[in-house]
This record gives sequence, structure tokens and C-alpha cells, in this order.
Amino acid sequence: MDSLNRRDFLRWSTASLTALGYLGMPPFLRRSLAQPMTRGKKLLFIFLRGGIDGVQAVIPFGDAGLPGKKSYLQARPTLGIQPADAHDLNGFVSLHPTLHSLAGGPRVLDIFRGALDGRLPGLAICHRVGYESQNRSHFSSQQFWENGVPGAVNLEQGVFNRYLTQYLQGSTLPAATLATNQMVMLKGQTLVPTLRTVDDYALPSNVPIGAPATPSDPLGSGLLGSYTQQSNPAIRYDPLAYSTGQTLLSSLQFFESTVRKSPYLPEADAQPFYDAIGDQRFGGFVRDCARLLKQLPDIQIVGCNQDGYDTHGNENARLPSLLGDLGNALTALYFDLKPIWDDVVVMTMSEFGRTSEENGNRGTDHGESTVMFLMGGPVKGGVYNADPTRWSNGDLFSTPNGRYLAHRTDYRAVYHEVLTRHLGDPANRMDLVIPGYSGYAAQDPNGYFKKLGILPG
Repeated sequence: MDSLNRRDFLRWSTASLTALGYLGMPPFLRRSLAQPMTRGKKLLFIFLRGGIDGVQAVIPFGDAGLPGKKSYLQARPTLGIQPADAHDLNGFVSLHPTLHSLAGGPRVLDIFRGALDGRLPGLAICHRVGYESQNRSHFSSQQFWENGVPGAVNLEQGVFNRYLTQYLQGSTLPAATLATNQMVMLKGQTLVPTLRTVDDYALPSNVPIGAPATPSDPLGSGLLGSYTQQSNPAIRYDPLAYSTGQTLLSSLQFFESTVRKSPYLPEADAQPFYDAIGDQRFGGFVRDCARLLKQLPDIQIVGCNQDGYDTHGNENARLPSLLGDLGNALTALYFDLKPIWDDVVVMTMSEFGRTSEENGNRGTDHGESTVMFLMGGPVKGGVYNADPTRWSNGDLFSTPNGRYLAHRTDYRAVYHEVLTRHLGDPANRMDLVIPGYSGYAAQDPNGYFKKLGILPG
């Protein structure tokens, strides 16, 4: 391969390493240290950027308030949804009407109630999730939710990447994100591509793949020739860069042959819900996530973002469409992932909730605890942390300063349950994935790290 093509590829691959989550020594140089992951089990996560108003998405009508502490409708005179317009879940909380999804077909509420195909409930709604000493900066709190270490604002290494690094063995493409920018959640020592679309993960047209070196053709041609030649001791090169190039090329070839060249049509029941997602970029992300999970047997984790939840003003003009898109996305995934439903968990997260009382701009400001949705064949459906046994009158304003809904469950406890009970923890290395977790769980007088029981085990 000529030096110009080598430089072109290295220039392209160097730019791609950021998108691939490159940090330090990649695990293909250390695979002998890795342990096998549970094959076939998959996770799809959706990060709701901006801080979803959990109190508006899953409404606590059952909190009647106390003297000096308003109820939901008292706290939100212009934003409040009337009980008759929402969808009751358990007699205490109700689903926002647009989160119920597209009219005229099975929807989020039906999935929650297990009405589709006679299945058991496969949607869990986890309210009051957060962490102690809540940070209300978007950047910082998103960082903590993604790196798993509240307070470590500069830690550019994600929880799910650490899981892959501990348990990666023999997977050419163990994870991917569909996003416009790299997510910290999957940034770290394991190479993970960040794609805007499935078609983005391809070599530039002017860089040929070529043919590998052979005894009869020791130089080969193109990239394969460059990376399969025997090393020349007289030529200096960086072993790390060279090995990274080999792995990147292998990953690109694998993706080309198994995904990009394979036609894909969502399940018929899913397509109307994909079509109903108003934010087409988000809809494309979700659809491509489902595609990767279905077309790549060994892929473990995929994720994407839904932006726009920072609703400081005119919330009722913005939040309904966001929740509608989320509802359509969850319903589309329910139908599209049916072939692998028993092996997949879909999970949402957001950096914080919103103030319990509306502000002067008919919106809400940065708050504390938020709501998470988990869906999938293994998921024990139901409402968590939002019934009279876990929520008392006045809890809507239960933080010490009285402005926010206090958390009852640490978000890392939800991650821990999903990772250990679904993806698996065969070598008991979860403290390397969620730093310090066993210590937090052992010294937890408030029950923040008590498992909710969303998954069996």
C-alpha cells in the first residue's frame, strides 16, 4: 500500500478514535485478562437530555399534600394535567396523556398492562431515582449519570464501557451509539463507534480495502495489505497505532458484511410508530439501534439520545411532543424487538428531574429525582417508588430546601441490577464497573442502594 493511502487511513482513523471511545490501551491488547460476557443478552439505553420532568410524565395525583406543602395540581396551576385526562397506572400515579403514544393502536399503557399478545407486563416505571447531593448542572449531572461516579466531573470513562472492558472477549463489535456526538456512557478503553446512521460506519471511498499479504504476494494491496504484512525491523512504527488500525479495519469489514449490505425492514407492527415520531433524527437513532441489536448476534449494548427536555418555559407547548415521541419510540421498539424480546432490556435515564412547582414562565427548573422507564422480556413490570408505601403526602416537596421531590433509589442501583441480573457479572467485578458500589450498598442506612426487583435474580 502506498504511503498516501496509509496516511489517508490513519488520518481518518485518528479522527474516528474519538468517535470510537478510544482511551488508553484498548482491550484487544489485553484480551487474555477479559472474562466472557453472557451471550445473547442485550441492552438498549436512551438518554433523555435536559432533565425530564418526571412529575409531569408520571403524575403523583395520590400525593394530597400537607399544610405548607402543595399537591401536584396546587403546585402547577397552569401546567397541571387533570386526572381525567391522564392514564391511571396504580391508583397513585398516572401517565401523561401524550406519553401513551399514537392513537388507534396498542400503546405504552397497553404494554405496561401486559395486554399485548397475552404477555406478562414488561414495562417498569421507576420514580424517584437520583443520587445524594444532587448537582443541577446539565453537564456535570449528565457526566455523573454516564461515568457512574457523582462528583467526578472530569472522568471521561463510561459505566457501560467499563462493563465491556471487563467482560469483552472475542466480540468484533460489542457496542455502538447512535448520536451526533460521542457519549461518555460508552467512552473508554473499549472501542465503540458513534454513528449518526448505520451508513456512516464505512471507509472513505478513496481508501481501498484491498487484499491481504500472502506468501506469494508479501505486500498485498490496500489496507489489508498494509496491516497483514510482516513487520519490517528497519521501519519504525507505533505498535499501539498499528494494532488499533488492525482492529478498526476488522470492525469496519465486519460491519460492512453483516449490517450495511443486509437489507433491513422493521417488523410491520413497528413501522407506524416509527413513522409517528416527529423528531426524525431521534426516530432514526431508535430504529438503527433496533436494527443493530437484531442483525448483530454478539452486540451487547446500544444507545442513543433524545434531546430537548430542558423545559424552563412554555412546558406545555414542548413537553407533550417530546413525551409523544418517547411513547412512540418505546412502542415501536416493543414491536420491532419481538424476535429478541426475551433477551433485551430497554432503559431510559435523564440527568435530573424538575422543580415540583412551576415557575413564572409556565415551565419548571432543574430539580432532583427523575423517572426511568425499563422495558423488555425479563423486566418485571409495574410502578416502583410511587405508591402509598413509598410515597407519603407532602413528598412532592421532600428535599431539605422543600423545592424538589427527593430520591428514594440511587441510579447506580438500577444500573447494577440491569448489569448483574441481565447482562451478567460472572467474575464479580462490578466494583470495577461502578466504582465503590459494594461499599455504598453495605453502608446504606437510607435504602438508596436496595434493589427494586425489576429483574429476576
